[in-house]
Amino acid sequence: MRRLNFFVRVFVWFSVRNLTRHPGRALIVVLGIALGAAVFTSVRISVHASLDAFNRSMAHVAGAAEQVAVQPGGYVSETAIPILAHHPAVSRFSPVLTTYVRPARSPADAFFLIGIDPILDRAFRQWQLDQGYGARGQIPWADLIAEPYTLILSQPLAAELGVAAGGRVELDHNRGTHAFRVLATLNPGGLALVEGGRVAITDIATYQEFTGLLGGVDRIDLIFRPNTTAQQIDHLASALPESLEMNPPSAARDSGNAMIRAYQLNLSVLSFISLFVGMFLVYSLVALNAAARRRELAVMRALGASPGMLFRLFLAEGALLGLAGWLVAIPLSGLMVNYLVRVVSRTISTLFVRVQPESLALSAWEVLFSFGATLFVSVMAAYQPARAAMGVAPKEAMEIGQRMPQGRYTARRLVLPAMGCIAACAPLSLMRGIAGIPIPGYLAILLLFVGFSLLAPWMLQGLGRLLAPGLRRVAGIPAYLAGCYLRSSGTRISVSVGALITAVALFASLVIMIHSFRRTVELWVAQTVSGDLFVTTKMGEINRYRFPIPEEIVAGLQRLAPEADVVESRRYQLRYEGFPYELEVLGMRTFLRHGGFVWLKGDPETILPRLERGDGALVSEVFSNRTGLTVGDRLHAQIEYSRVVLPVLGVVRDYRTDGGIVFYSWHRFRELFHDPGWSGVRFYFQNRGPDVDDQVVRLRNEIAQRYGDRLDMVSGKALRQSILEIFDETFAVTTILLFIALVVAALGITTTLSILVLERTRQLNTIAAVGGSEAQIRGIILWEAAYLVTVGEIAGLVCGFVLSYLLVYVINRQSFGWTFLYTVDWGALAYSLPLIGLTALGAAIPAVRSVLRQPPATLLRER
Repeated sequence: MRRLNFFVRVFVWFSVRNLTRHPGRALIVVLGIALGAAVFTSVRISVHASLDAFNRSMAHVAGAAEQVAVQPGGYVSETAIPILAHHPAVSRFSPVLTTYVRPARSPADAFFLIGIDPILDRAFRQWQLDQGYGARGQIPWADLIAEPYTLILSQPLAAELGVAAGGRVELDHNRGTHAFRVLATLNPGGLALVEGGRVAITDIATYQEFTGLLGGVDRIDLIFRPNTTAQQIDHLASALPESLEMNPPSAARDSGNAMIRAYQLNLSVLSFISLFVGMFLVYSLVALNAAARRRELAVMRALGASPGMLFRLFLAEGALLGLAGWLVAIPLSGLMVNYLVRVVSRTISTLFVRVQPESLALSAWEVLFSFGATLFVSVMAAYQPARAAMGVAPKEAMEIGQRMPQGRYTARRLVLPAMGCIAACAPLSLMRGIAGIPIPGYLAILLLFVGFSLLAPWMLQGLGRLLAPGLRRVAGIPAYLAGCYLRSSGTRISVSVGALITAVALFASLVIMIHSFRRTVELWVAQTVSGDLFVTTKMGEINRYRFPIPEEIVAGLQRLAPEADVVESRRYQLRYEGFPYELEVLGMRTFLRHGGFVWLKGDPETILPRLERGDGALVSEVFSNRTGLTVGDRLHAQIEYSRVVLPVLGVVRDYRTDGGIVFYSWHRFRELFHDPGWSGVRFYFQNRGPDVDDQVVRLRNEIAQRYGDRLDMVSGKALRQSILEIFDETFAVTTILLFIALVVAALGITTTLSILVLERTRQLNTIAAVGGSEAQIRGIILWEAAYLVTVGEIAGLVCGFVLSYLLVYVINRQSFGWTFLYTVDWGALAYSLPLIGLTALGAAIPAVRSVLRQPPATLLRER
């Protein structure tokens, strides 16, 4: 304890006082660390909130069910209930129906409606009414059964709709609009927490009448008797109709979790790069203090301080900066997190699964993880300067000139390990992910950054050796002296140059990836999402197209627009070995006359005729990557009451929702299996003149006039534009992370150049004493900054191209299952990289101003 107290006193006297004497430097570093830590923490909290909301909703909806009986692509007939009720393995069962509805003539968003049998369901799901209802001596489930078109609302939803117990609310569904009487509201807990509290409960008979699903249910939840064996469960499954399947209730939750966690991991790694770049700031300041106080360190050594003492002092200084940055990051995270929760949850809902985070839960693990990551990065950044401080000899306290550490030839020795790190990226990029996580890909990215950072001193020496003689003739002595110094600078500035390399590489790779992704999405939208007018059932998209368009409306739509080609479609939500995917059957012949696919595998010229005939199906890249099915394989699926076998003809790119999709001919499906009906239809006008928008408006108005609000419609142009807007919103978080990384890198340039100035105070003042002008000396510093920026941008650009390849073909493929056409936005790079260079040069101004703050004669006389 006495040794610890002594160390703390020395640390406060030696390190803390020095930081307080130069608050500007310390604040810059603390701010850089705080920005990185705040982004890292708020991103993880945001995704964690969405993940927690999704799991909570799925858990409350699943309740106590141990297995669920489902009809893939359709509804379970109520005729299966007697089989389950009389089977000896079944203890409890409960039929369940769920859908999204919206208030009629109201701007409120859609909410979740659950249809259950209140008696059968009591053993499965927990829900409790507010105290006022029970105080009146009424039995809630009895009234729900006895009185048609009644429901129970969660308290937040009732407040949003402005309705109380006894009031009425009109609800819209694809089958029409009906008024419901509100019996009561739910107390928080159980089903009241589903979908962020935007949920209502009704009796199953009312639900079936409201939606037109008489005799069918979504699923039947099961609880087995104690000690039920796997053989008995298998016997139950064999006793059910062949088209039914028995699945665990966690299947949908597990697949949703996997997708959200992949997104969380990618965002966490990306946000950690901001914290990683902040590491260079800590290194720069600790190295700056070590260089500026070298004589003091020698005096301490002469007075008996051990090398280990000096090492621990500077290591503790790095830890202190990290701790201060983390503490400042807490309020910054509070400012960022609300915005990020909205953006992240919207992205997850659009791309993966619907989430409604209603609260932010800051777990102790997240706090500890954020604190540990920040502290670890800061301590590791201080390690090398702390090691260098151990090498200060006591005799330096008596030397006239300040010794500058040399490392001229060390740079050459770093080339081999640097190239080894970069070369290791190739085999790592070919390795498969571990448990769906692209760990080898992330390791390749880390080695890529390390390799280019290790190459930085060798590149600086080479650049100085190559350019200095020529620049002497063009730009004068300052450029030559700057190049000469960098030739002998060794490895001291490699870490700081690595900050700029990392930031530029991140910028270049994201510019390439986002541009490639957007160009591919634009191509996909233009071809696969082609059409002039899209028509679906009301709320068809949010309900995953489960409800087909009524037959009388289908007949009317076929006669409505003789001047337009009609492409019918039906979408089924299915699962293949646990992986969710969508089967879309569409009028292939007409569709291919107007649109097409973005091909990945297969020859379109030979495949398209077969696709029109219905000889097989196309699968998306995501479906192929996730399931392993590719060209030549066969897809087996149970779709409603038909057992379907589809040969895989080709693999195409598709970027809708969670990405897994299979395309097949609608007409061939009807011939071979059953009439799938229409869940949607798209119109292509034959006259492609300039008035096509007017034609769309006229057709849309005519459909609305005939069928009122029973259908949802959107023009093809508006749909394609909304898809691109969603894409841009998806990368909003990425833009923020990129900007912060660049800011932190610019701060690193400032501290790096300040180190160089302090290390050569005597040299620079000697130059001034023998006749060098102040402008020439400052020119030396600016030219050194130019060398640093040049190396940082060149190496960062090369690193960025390699990184973009890893992001496009490794990280995205293993995380989400998709890749995209690789294209480079040369224009964005051409005007952005010079701006980054000018910004980095602007960061050299504080170091330039610090030159010659004292008269040269004074400093020379002190020596």
